[in-house]
Amino acid sequence: MKRRINLFSQRIDNQTAKRYLRTSQRVTYGVLLFGVIALMALFGTYIYLSNNLAELNTKKNTYERYILTNKSFNQDIKNFVQKFSLLKTYIKTDANGYRYYRDLIAILEPAGIADNIDTFSIDNNQDLDYSIKVLTYEEGIQVLDFFERPDVLDHFNSLTLESFNITQNEAEYTLTFNGIMKSRK
Repeated sequence: MKRRINLFSQRIDNQTAKRYLRTSQRVTYGVLLFGVIALMALFGTYIYLSNNLAELNTKKNTYERYILTNKSFNQDIKNFVQKFSLLKTYIKTDANGYRYYRDLIAILEPAGIADNIDTFSIDNNQDLDYSIKVLTYEEGIQVLDFFERPDVLDHFNSLTLESFNITQNEAEYTLTFNGIMKSRK
């Protein structure tokens, strides 16, 4: 029998070398797969962040245009807020002068001198100043008698006659009072 040696078809039955090649092939494929996935994740993150940044820039530009076009409106709002805070401060310190004026008129109506009130002022401490004008001296004495009655004095915490003046050119008498009226709630 004849044996032939075929130099082209040599078989390497080295299992260890095959195992190393297979392992290195798998590691290479794994590294490549990991690299591709990492690149895809980075690219996706880049696209997401760039879209988000573009949207934020659009909003910023819109708000800047709005602010520029509504500058006078914003100033009007600031003025309104300032005036509203001043009004709230005034209301906190308001003496409710109209209510006290109406109460004074109600007190003076029985004497018939409610229409003779010449001046009226009240401050935050409810210090009341008012003057009454009458035409004759006798009417002035009647006004003084009216304010000495206990039912009239019950409306005031304190009441004093500041002055009793006579107008030279006209026959008028002015009685000026100062006091503190009791508050009705």
